[in-house]
Amino acid sequence: MQNLFGQAKIELPSSFRDDYNKYCQHKNPGAREKTHKYPFPRNVDMWFLSICIAVKLEIEPDFSFFPYKGGEWNAIPGSVFGSDLWMSDSLVLLAIAYTKDKSIIDKPNEMMKIANAYAIAGHASLLVKLKEGEGDSILDCISDYLVELIEE
Repeated sequence: MQNLFGQAKIELPSSFRDDYNKYCQHKNPGAREKTHKYPFPRNVDMWFLSICIAVKLEIEPDFSFFPYKGGEWNAIPGSVFGSDLWMSDSLVLLAIAYTKDKSIIDKPNEMMKIANAYAIAGHASLLVKLKEGEGDSILDCISDYLVELIEE
């Protein structure tokens, strides 16, 4: 498939910005050598894991966040999916599964809204695990959590 989300903006509640800045490498100089503190290379990686957690835990996406109360934050440009087409393809499949309507593929903004709703839904669960891993190795904590989720 192609990147259907090239023009899309991944907007999240402004209140999420500090969490992403805290755990993503791009805002922290020297973070690539400190993955035990900054486990996500990019915002999109943390965002996508939040989606995966919400899907696995069967957390219903919450569309009441739209429009965002307290403002929105343009967290990720849609162009990022040009180099990660597997993510783009996954988002398309998620939207089709959610709507049970393959014609959603013609509505990138609607698909992104679904993905964002899942990311918001999974954010709290991911944050709990990230905070549990602080002072230790966040990567170990997240890895253990993901193994636990997979084995359920």
